[in-house]
Amino acid sequence: MTTFLLIISFLLNIISLLAIVILYTRQNRFIDLEKKQGKMIQDMEETISTYLIEMKEENEAFMNNLNENKLVQKNKKQSESKEKSPFPKYEEVDSQANKRLNASKAYKKPAAINEKSEGETDWEPLLACEQEITQENTLVNRVISLQRDGLSIEEIAKRLGKGKTEIELMLKFNQNS
Repeated sequence: MTTFLLIISFLLNIISLLAIVILYTRQNRFIDLEKKQGKMIQDMEETISTYLIEMKEENEAFMNNLNENKLVQKNKKQSESKEKSPFPKYEEVDSQANKRLNASKAYKKPAAINEKSEGETDWEPLLACEQEITQENTLVNRVISLQRDGLSIEEIAKRLGKGKTEIELMLKFNQNS
């Protein structure tokens, strides 16, 4: 009977040792996982702080550039007010928006050859009222007017050669107007 109890005691000791080894390895895995997560968090913090520093530098450069442009424009206005020319400066008339509007206006005109005297050109600066007139005939206004006429979104898309989703978005964004 004592041999039986000794065998059971050895078996229980072996099982308890195996349980201790298994728990120890799991605890080590957990500690390693915590270290990896801590390192990842530290790397992410460094990356974010680097990104924020770069953004701050870009913002400062942008603000400096903006201030320089304001000074240049202020100096330009002061020099222009001293000159008091009856005609607007070329830079004022030939802005980027006017370039685009003039280009679209030139494409819409029929190709007709007129005899011009020397020094005369087709280019005309767009005035503010002309810009408003050209903006009234935009795609959005055509979409809205077609919808008011009772056409469905699919029909409007087919007529204008646009996608159904694009027409839906135009109508959603311009519901208030």
